[in-house]
Amino acid sequence: MADGEKKALVKIELTPDKMRAFLEIDPPAQDAVWPTYEEVLEDIKNAGITFGLKEMVIRRVVEEKVLSPVLIAEGRPPVKGEDASVKFLFETERMKLIPKEMEDGRVNHRELSLIQNVRKGQVLVERKPPTPGIPGRNVLGQEIKPAAGKDVLLVAGKNTYWEDEKKEKLIAEIDGEPSLVGRKIAVLSVHNIPGNVGYATGNIDFAGSVVIRGDIENGFIVRAEGDVTVGGNVEGGSIYADGNVTIRGGIAGQDKTVIECKGNLYARYIDHARINVEGDVTVRDAVLHSHVSAGQKIILQSRKGMVMGGVVRARDEINVQVLGSRMGTATEVEVGTSPATRKELMELEKKITAMEGELDKVEKALAILTKKEDELSPERAELKARLTRTYSYLKTELKNDTTRRDELLEEISGPRAEKGRIKVRQRIYPGVKVIIGNAVRIFKDEVHFAVLTYDDGEVAIQAYR
Repeated sequence: MADGEKKALVKIELTPDKMRAFLEIDPPAQDAVWPTYEEVLEDIKNAGITFGLKEMVIRRVVEEKVLSPVLIAEGRPPVKGEDASVKFLFETERMKLIPKEMEDGRVNHRELSLIQNVRKGQVLVERKPPTPGIPGRNVLGQEIKPAAGKDVLLVAGKNTYWEDEKKEKLIAEIDGEPSLVGRKIAVLSVHNIPGNVGYATGNIDFAGSVVIRGDIENGFIVRAEGDVTVGGNVEGGSIYADGNVTIRGGIAGQDKTVIECKGNLYARYIDHARINVEGDVTVRDAVLHSHVSAGQKIILQSRKGMVMGGVVRARDEINVQVLGSRMGTATEVEVGTSPATRKELMELEKKITAMEGELDKVEKALAILTKKEDELSPERAELKARLTRTYSYLKTELKNDTTRRDELLEEISGPRAEKGRIKVRQRIYPGVKVIIGNAVRIFKDEVHFAVLTYDDGEVAIQAYR
C-alpha cells in the first residue's frame, strides 16, 4: 500500500469460547484501498488465529469485497468419551415362572426354569471400558480437553473374578447360580428353596447343591450336581444328585419316587420307592416295599429298624433290626455283590434269553429256505443271504454275552461274596429270601439274632454278638 493511501478497516472478532472467528472489512471512505488477500492473512495471523482457517472464504471476501461479517475460522470441539457399557450374559432379573411349552403344544407346568446355571470358566459379564474422548482445538490453536466417559461400577463377588486388569470380562470360578445384588455379581454354590418343590417352583435343575426347607411334592424332580437336603418329606417326587442326599423326613414314594445319588443317602423311612445309591443308605426306622441298592452298606438305625417287602441290595453289609414280617411278606435281601454287577447280570440274562429265541427263529427260517434252495426266487435268495448274515451276527453276540455272563457269575461267587454280611439284631421272619454271592436261602422258620455270611456256596447263620 502506498504512503498516504487510506486503508480499509479489517476487523477480526472471536466468540467468547474462541471457537469461531469472524472477518469484517469496513472501508472508512469510498477511496479507501481494499486490502489484499495476503494483507488480510497477515492481520488474521497477528490476531493469533492459527487453526481452522477457511482460506477459500477469506479469498472470496477479499475478491468480492464482502462487507458483512463472515465466519473465517472455526475450531474443532472436543468429543466426549463414550460411557462404559456392560453386557450381562445371564438373566439379571428373576424370570417370570412360565410353564414350558412342549413340541406338541402342550404345557408342562412342572418346568418353570426357576434356576439359571453357569459353569466354571463361563463369562458372566462383558464390560466395555469408558473412552477418554478426543481433544478439541480452538481457533487460537489451544487444545481443549474432552470430558471422559463415565465408568460403571461392578464388583466381583464370591466365586467370580476378572479375567485381567482391564476388567473387561467377569468369569465364574465355580459351577452354580449367578446372582446380582446391587452392583455385586456372585456365583452361588447352594440354591435355597424356602418352601416346597411343587407348582410354585417347578422342577429344580441346579449345577451346585440344593437345600429345600419343605417337601418335594408328587411328580416333581430335583436334579443337582452337588448335595440335596430336604427338610421335609419326599412325597412321590424324585431326586438325582451327584453328591449326598439327606431327607430329614421320609420318602413316601407312592411307587413313583426314584432317588439316585453318587454319594450317601439318609432318610427316616423309605416306602414304595426305588433307590440307587453308590455309597451308604442309612435309614432310621424302616424300608417298606421298596427297591433299594447301595454300593456299600445299608444301615437301619433304630430299634424298629425293619426291612419289609421289596428288594434290598448292598455290596458290603445290610444291618437291620428286623427282616420281613409276621405275615410272611415277600422280602429279598442281597449282599456280597455290587448292585451294578447284579444289574448287569440280570440285563445280560434277559438279553441272552431274547437272543436265543431270535436265533432259533432265524435257524428255522434258514432251514426251510435251504431245503428249497434250487427253487428260490431272487427275492427269496436275497432273504436267505440276509438271514445268514443275521444268524452269524447273533451267534457272535450270543457268544460274547455268554462269556461276559460267565465272568460275572464267577465274580459273584468270588472273594467279594465272602466279605458280605447281613446283620439282624432281632429277628428274621419266614418268607425272607437271602442272596449272598451265588448262594440263596429262603427262610421257612423264624431266626433270631443272626449274622448271615457266605460259606462254600451256602448262606451260613452265625450268632449276632
